[in-house]
Amino acid sequence: MSKSAIKDSLQKNQINYLKEGKKDESSVLRFALSFINKEEKDKKTELNDSEVIKVIKSLIKRNKDSFDQFSSANRPELAAKEKKEMDLLQTYLPDLIDETKTEEIVKSTIDELGIDSIKEMGKIIGTIKKNHGDNIDLSLVSQIIKKCLG
Repeated sequence: MSKSAIKDSLQKNQINYLKEGKKDESSVLRFALSFINKEEKDKKTELNDSEVIKVIKSLIKRNKDSFDQFSSANRPELAAKEKKEMDLLQTYLPDLIDETKTEEIVKSTIDELGIDSIKEMGKIIGTIKKNHGDNIDLSLVSQIIKKCLG
């Protein structure tokens, strides 16, 4: 058994999709697992859930970039394929904290750290990432910080 429940789930689902004849879904999960395995090989250790989430997020970002390019190039069939892959990978990520709660977290972190300048944005993001890293949208955090301190 690996240290990552998410990786175990990806492996089981990949096999199930293959058995069910869902080759596209199986292929997406096999691709994700290959990136996870490469990362494990590079680090010479098994990844934990948090590290697996980072790999999945990077894959989703790749898909999003491709989706945007295909959409702007008027290639809806390829954009739809990328969107389908993003949606499948997204199911393996924890739910994100909603915008209202994120705003509360940002404001309370700013108050706790006693920060009043946008120049210290990195400290705020670092603290929030440490406490809520896997289930908070850091781009939204950045927007809220700019709104509060900008």
